[in-house]
Amino acid sequence: MLLDTSFLVDLLEGRSDATAVASEIDRLEENPHIPSPVLFELWEGAEGSVRPVTERARLEDLLRSYDVAPFDGDGAKAAGILQAELSRKGRPLGTIDVQVAGMAIARAETLVTRDKALVRLGPRIKIKTYARS
Repeated sequence: MLLDTSFLVDLLEGRSDATAVASEIDRLEENPHIPSPVLFELWEGAEGSVRPVTERARLEDLLRSYDVAPFDGDGAKAAGILQAELSRKGRPLGTIDVQVAGMAIARAETLVTRDKALVRLGPRIKIKTYARS
């Protein structure tokens, strides 16, 4: 299971639907991972915030709960193929989104997200989504 930025930000903010999904993941004894491109986005957000020291600490706490999955050659290949296909249809994804989607495809893992661009990729990838509350 891979955790997208939208889910992790909602989890950091204490959103009830995200915390319910996190509890469900824990109950299922899944071994969720943070894709390395998502880690980049989280660090960029923390450092660019108006309270970087606070956000850095919150992020460090979150990172103690999850392992990081590297963006590797298989993920890059799947992302490149997916982006070419989407570009031909006039609907390319942003770089981070397509990398995360490629990782989900290559690893045959479910992606937890509420990002509409990624949700629309189902059935290409397995998606677990939730309504932000």
